[in-house]
Amino acid sequence: MTKVFIDSDVVLDFLTKREPFHEAAMRIFEYASRGKLKLFVSSLSVNNINYVVSKLESAKNAKKQLIALLELIEILPVAKSTVKKSLFSDFRDFEDGLQNFCAEEGKLTTIITRNTKDYSFSHLVIQTPREFLAAFE
Repeated sequence: MTKVFIDSDVVLDFLTKREPFHEAAMRIFEYASRGKLKLFVSSLSVNNINYVVSKLESAKNAKKQLIALLELIEILPVAKSTVKKSLFSDFRDFEDGLQNFCAEEGKLTTIITRNTKDYSFSHLVIQTPREFLAAFE
């Protein structure tokens, strides 16, 4: 089974039906629901996702969506080592560094994100949802 790290933006595209990105994100999550993909996010992402969905919709709906999301994802911890790697890396954005090193420490090789340029210092495969689907399908 293919294992990939999903950046928060892709999860939010899926949950909030953001256009024009929703369809590709939805297809990725459909593959996960059918057992064809195993999706991982960082523990930091869960907090960010809850915050954004709560602001766009409601805290009650955010909680409901997170509970459902837990059926489709695995959560990787953001450890002290992850924080140190991000702090001492060339990543311009601390959070992107955290996501990258969280994926690395989880032994994943691919990050799916809409912000590929933010991962220019990564040693992992960085793909947009559409790029990933084109290669996967």
